[in-house]
Amino acid sequence: MLDRLSAGLVNLPDATYDLILVLTDADGTRAESTLLLNRDVFTKIVPSLKIGGKIQAQDGSLTYATQTPDAREALLAGLSPGSDGFTKPDDGAGDAVPLKLGFGKNKKKSTAGPAISNVTVHQANGKDASLNMVPPAVKPAGVGFVDFSDDFGIPEDEDDDLIDEDTLLTEEDLNKPLSIPAECIPKSKRRRACKDCTCGLAERIAAEDSAKRADADAKLQTLKLGADDLAEVDFTVQGKVGSCGNCALGDAFRCDGCPYIGMPAFKPGEEVRLLNNDVQL
Repeated sequence: MLDRLSAGLVNLPDATYDLILVLTDADGTRAESTLLLNRDVFTKIVPSLKIGGKIQAQDGSLTYATQTPDAREALLAGLSPGSDGFTKPDDGAGDAVPLKLGFGKNKKKSTAGPAISNVTVHQANGKDASLNMVPPAVKPAGVGFVDFSDDFGIPEDEDDDLIDEDTLLTEEDLNKPLSIPAECIPKSKRRRACKDCTCGLAERIAAEDSAKRADADAKLQTLKLGADDLAEVDFTVQGKVGSCGNCALGDAFRCDGCPYIGMPAFKPGEEVRLLNNDVQL
């Protein structure tokens, strides 16, 4: 039954059982039931017990004195420990206690005399003065309303009109030469544009730099060699020699970038073959 309760296959009716007896295993121990009596199972078992109902083990090992895991779970589930098991206590329903509210009672009347509104004070000059002791009444702050249709007496014909920005400068103003202040004139030969340049100098300088960069890129393009140019350094061609003339003499006479470094000396015009990483002359 415990395994089906643990798996959620069955449910127990509330307040039905007076005694729940946990049987031992076939070998006389409670190894399996100890594992199954976890917190979820106790939440299903405890409501099914009647008030004063008891849960106990067949071998009497389900007690608080044993300090087993299932005994601790029974205690946490609200059961009271006993000598031979755990008992469901009578928590008792909360009794309704009527409360007497004092809203209907008369308030105690003050025994003080009437409030004094005026006080006569004898001044040092021999004259009497009357002081009003009643504080002024506090007027509640009124609620204001704003009429958005009110123009506050401003005539409609005096409203500011929007200015067309295209009419601010005439064609004559646009064609006037720029007058550069003396402090803005660059000291070097080449003028430098201001950070927020609006006269067009920045665009003109950028165009000049772009043209110079394009010209330099054209000059730095990869040099393409023709067949005759390649034959100039090809010693397999009869009559062709390197620029230094020492390539055929051996590594001792060759330059650092010579393509024949590592090869043995050979005669100019002699065919050089590589077979199985061996030089064949």
